Amino acid sequence: MTSRSRWGREGPPEEAYGRVTNPERFAPLHDAALESIDRLETDFDVDRVEGYGLDEELEGTRGLARPSVKLRPTDRDAAPITMVFSDFPGLFVRIGRWTNELLPVCGCDACDETAESAIESLTEKVDWVTANGFRETVQAPMAPFGHGSLEVEWGTPYLGRHWSRIDRKLARRMSGGRRRLVLDWKPWPRRATLASP
Repeated sequence: MTSRSRWGREGPPEEAYGRVTNPERFAPLHDAALESIDRLETDFDVDRVEGYGLDEELEGTRGLARPSVKLRPTDRDAAPITMVFSDFPGLFVRIGRWTNELLPVCGCDACDETAESAIESLTEKVDWVTANGFRETVQAPMAPFGHGSLEVEWGTPYLGRHWSRIDRKLARRMSGGRRRLVLDWKPWPRRATLASP
């Protein structure tokens, strides 16, 4: 994403791509994520697990600023959410089984992302999933050629539907050897309110 207001009609200079001069601008993202986790734990019937090694795939990609947090709804048909806090500072978020979000998406000077836009993106997706659920679909070709695919449907035109091509063998592993596996995640169960005396 390019900010024309900052860079003008010509867009960012070539050297701005891949350069990050102020990663600290994303520090508020960690605090916002922790506040979101606390809110979700208060509002929904979930188990909270905190520590290292909760998601080796996401945690192995960067240095970590603090232990990861996983929220697992007590209804196992509702999607878990895991947040990994990188020392960039940024977030790796897994929603459901395969959906990964990187916040900020890039962070380079040319993209000109802000902590506020990353927080907004996190909040929108988390709030949608907890209130409405979402769907993940893996397609795996049975033939010894071709590619598999992963499709994520958020159920709202704004968040939309995302499709990506994946390796055929990986798709077969993800689907447990089936041609197609659909995970229809339900909304999160709300925490029962305590009756007043």
